[in-house]
Amino acid sequence: MPRKKKTIIKGVDPEYTSDFSQPLPTNKPKVQEQPPEVKPPATAKDAPKPAVEPETAQPKPEPAKTTPKPKPVAKPQAVAQGDKREIALSAAVKLDQHDKLMALEAKGTPAKVAITMAGRRAVEQFVPEDKFVEKQDVPRMPMRQGYKSTKRIDAALLDALRDAHDPHRLSSDGAMMRGQFEPLFWSCLDAVIEELNSKD
Repeated sequence: MPRKKKTIIKGVDPEYTSDFSQPLPTNKPKVQEQPPEVKPPATAKDAPKPAVEPETAQPKPEPAKTTPKPKPVAKPQAVAQGDKREIALSAAVKLDQHDKLMALEAKGTPAKVAITMAGRRAVEQFVPEDKFVEKQDVPRMPMRQGYKSTKRIDAALLDALRDAHDPHRLSSDGAMMRGQFEPLFWSCLDAVIEELNSKD
């Protein structure tokens, strides 16, 4: 039986190649890439118009600045007749009385006991007068070793003294009364020291 002759292929088919480094052909249809759409630059005509024309726009009025009103100066209130005002009373111990108090402590009576007893008596007996008495310039101990208390005093009397001797209200009510109260405290302290010494 005669052998069949081989078919001779003439020409070159681009779909077939013997170079295996190239990508294999596929049957998918090729999608042509479209270049990005380029928009024309915006012109003066296309620019958006402002809501209000600059020529007709009016500047906003600034809020009115309110200046703080000065606080009214407190005027002294009128004091009714018979009104009382609580003030601080204070008195220091004289230097010579301090030596007597140290002698009492040596006998067993603390100086604080004698000072407190004398201060309470002085507060009970104190009757303020309508005259200003200057604080006496005598040798005295520091105020931390003295006596302090309070007492209700006629407000009208205090205001009258302040008007006459302290119109600018630089001193306290207690300072206006100290010149009257301190000598009374000293006399009470001398009496208490003598009483305590007589008990021994």
